[in-house]
Amino acid sequence: MTISVLQNLKTVFDHPYPHICIEDALPDAIYNELEDTFPEDLVCNTTPHDNGITYRYKAKDCTTKSPPAIWQDFFEYHTSKEYFRECVSVFELYLEKHYPGLAERLYAGTVAVRDVGSGGDFVTDCQFVVHEPVDQTGTTRTPHVDNPVEIYAGLLYMRKPGDNSYGGNFTIHETTGEIVEVNKSLGRQVDDRLHRPVKQVPYKRNVFCMFLNVKNSVHSVTPRIAPVERRHSINIIGEFNGTGKMWKVKEIKN
Repeated sequence: MTISVLQNLKTVFDHPYPHICIEDALPDAIYNELEDTFPEDLVCNTTPHDNGITYRYKAKDCTTKSPPAIWQDFFEYHTSKEYFRECVSVFELYLEKHYPGLAERLYAGTVAVRDVGSGGDFVTDCQFVVHEPVDQTGTTRTPHVDNPVEIYAGLLYMRKPGDNSYGGNFTIHETTGEIVEVNKSLGRQVDDRLHRPVKQVPYKRNVFCMFLNVKNSVHSVTPRIAPVERRHSINIIGEFNGTGKMWKVKEIKN
């Protein structure tokens, strides 16, 4: 059985921006083993981000302290040039539409794991992400766009079996006006007047979402209601390595 989160892909959506959402992304046997061996203690023994809410354990961290074997295989594949090019293939038509010639460049370039070794034309990362329970008045991510050096971003939801909270859904927004600036201090937050939510992907186990990081790829996470359990997910990304950006707008800080 393959360990790729893309193996059950059926549809690529183009509205409001190119994205995919796959339920039951991984075979049960593989997902169950990943779930059973999720190294929460390892991840949460790192310095938290976002005012103590978020823990991240990146691919580069695995070079010094490794997760269980199946997770090493998972991280190795999803940071590989094979997976990078698989993602390029998924979005190839939209890359040609938005950025003529870029797909060819992505296929031909060298790929390396971010912050490991000498680097390549493009870099990849795979991250354990754990969020502490946040009350219903807050969310870890308000509507925003990602770093413009990012080419694609994927999120594998790994909701814990005992998590009885509501919310935590990945939300896709449609832009209603041109984005000319973002608030970098607030995670590249976008003015609320420039977008509206049009699609929610429920926070469920073994669901994988990925989007192409075009200029209007505004997204957010809904607040979790009555959370008790930590929120588990895996972040999988590919980026330019100092050789370009997907878009450019003014980034303000305040």
